[in-house]
Amino acid sequence: MFVRLDYGDLESNEREQLRAILDWFSEHLPSPPEDIYASRAIFWFKSNAHENISRVWELVYLLRAHDHHIDVYKCRRLSNISYEDEFQVAAFPSDKDGKITIQ
Repeated sequence: MFVRLDYGDLESNEREQLRAILDWFSEHLPSPPEDIYASRAIFWFKSNAHENISRVWELVYLLRAHDHHIDVYKCRRLSNISYEDEFQVAAFPSDKDGKITIQ
């Protein structure tokens, strides 16, 4: 993933914080194998992926502080899963999914 951090309204310490968050995900969050068809799937963190979720909230707070609109979706049951690892699943939307809430 390519993210340009040298422009915009972030202060230098915020750019460092953003870079640290993105680097952490690059190091700790598995990428699906290239042969997995997930281009239109939605990726969800599992509820027990506490560290990942905590890092995402850091990112959400940072972006919201600069008036970027961020919606956080939650769903307890996904039915059309195309990829899964220890921390996340990729699923295509389905009528069999549980109720989705937005934060």
